[in-house]
Amino acid sequence: MPVLDLPESTATGSRLPSVRALVEERIIFNYRLPADHLQRLLPVAWLTPQLVNGGAVASVCVLRLSKVTAGPVPSLFGVRSVSTARRYGVLDHRSGGRPAVFVTERTTNSALGSLFTGAGFSSQHEHLPATISRDDESILVTLGNDRFNGRAVPAPRWSSSLFPTLGDFSAFLAEGIRSYGTSRYEGRLTVLDLLKEDTGYEPLAACEAGGSLVQPWLDAGAVLDSVARTTNAKYRWTYHGLTHP
Repeated sequence: MPVLDLPESTATGSRLPSVRALVEERIIFNYRLPADHLQRLLPVAWLTPQLVNGGAVASVCVLRLSKVTAGPVPSLFGVRSVSTARRYGVLDHRSGGRPAVFVTERTTNSALGSLFTGAGFSSQHEHLPATISRDDESILVTLGNDRFNGRAVPAPRWSSSLFPTLGDFSAFLAEGIRSYGTSRYEGRLTVLDLLKEDTGYEPLAACEAGGSLVQPWLDAGAVLDSVARTTNAKYRWTYHGLTHP
């Protein structure tokens, strides 16, 4: 999948090397969010909610990573981490209305990863305990300080009011190459491209999910829609700098 061309007027440049990782496991909790609530969260007029079957999509994405390296550093020396992102599906009207992702929070349980990405990418990458574990057949996701706790089990079939099929969900994720995120500079967003080599997604059924990360969504009328999992995927993040004010 090609990385999108970045218009010269969109962002300042960056000379940081791309970051590569093996995604040993990625679990995504999807919520159907009222579009007007997401619209109020978006900091610029050229980002608008991407509507899917009448709703906006908000997700908690949890990734167990290994072989995390940057630039020419071989994967042999890569670090391990559990990272999370609070993400929203949006349309980028600076690029003709293409699907994109808006990210308001990233965390990692790696102190080194937090230091590197927080300094290099001009945005906060909070160091926070996080785990993906197993309890009998359940998959448990825990993000420190009661930020998020989720439990899910393998499901025999896909069930979602947003995405009729698992293929529709996979296509939705594949479209979100470019992400915009909050930064330390008022009025400017980080610009990041994610190139994914996924092995496919499998459905999970949520047994519980909650925490301060998702409570504002629930207060606004969001409902937990679906949970999906993928394993053994190769990801590459390329940072393009900051948008112009």
